[in-house]
Amino acid sequence: MHTGEFDLFVGVDWSGAKGPNLPGLKVAVCGPDQKTPTLVANPISKHWTRPAFVNWLLEQLQSGQRVLCGMDFSFCFPWLDRDAYRKGSSEQIEGWLQFWHQLEEICANDPGFYGGAFATDLDWQDHFATSVRVGPAYDRRLRVTEAACQHQGLGTPETVFNLRGARQVGKSSLAGMRVLHHVRSAAAQVAVWPFETPNTEQSVLVETFPTAFVCMAGAGSGKIRDQGRLNEVLAYFGCKSAYSGAGITDDEADALVTSAALRHLSPRSHWWQPEGLSDRVRRYEGWTFGVR
Repeated sequence: MHTGEFDLFVGVDWSGAKGPNLPGLKVAVCGPDQKTPTLVANPISKHWTRPAFVNWLLEQLQSGQRVLCGMDFSFCFPWLDRDAYRKGSSEQIEGWLQFWHQLEEICANDPGFYGGAFATDLDWQDHFATSVRVGPAYDRRLRVTEAACQHQGLGTPETVFNLRGARQVGKSSLAGMRVLHHVRSAAAQVAVWPFETPNTEQSVLVETFPTAFVCMAGAGSGKIRDQGRLNEVLAYFGCKSAYSGAGITDDEADALVTSAALRHLSPRSHWWQPEGLSDRVRRYEGWTFGVR
């Protein structure tokens, strides 16, 4: 797979919170040079909202630039372990796009791309663990890419079925998939990898796991909260100057690192052709960019 060159690299530290204002949603960008990424603020408010981010992203995708955007949530649910997205189901969901369609139908009345209705849907609620209830069908299921990430020492991904605590990714993923569904419909020249194979002119949306990039750089696996460690990671990913912003949060660091890592890794074809990415994985589960 030859992806060609990109003009803009966007790193997003995502949020699945109910909102509307999301202090944890952070966006960073860099160009094809070796300059350090910079943070992007919501142009109309103090904090990002998901609709505001979607509008901003669509502007970038429709600007004539070729964009590579990485977002840190699961692009789909586990399937390969049971040949089904949920056990005990007689319904056949034939892959990622049908799953997104069902998610959108269930959550259509949730404002701001929130995905809460999915976790309370009668067909799905027993599969989730929340702060008030652990469903009888709950299991810590992982996708193939998440198991590979853990095996490769790139962190410990959490299951999307866990909606409890600070490490949960389920709420983020539900909201994120709604956003992907909308952006893919609204922007003509965009591919969602690895479900779709991009041509050399399309912008591309990829799933990322910032912890994997930090581990890859040899900087441990914990959250980055100081500029010294941040700059070590950015230097590993080819940045020629230090980040000089005033203070840093772990959310901001994740976005900055993601942007730099995408620029550094994307020209190398092997990252787009990981060994575990079979046709069935591509069809049903997706993959995390940066996992071999």
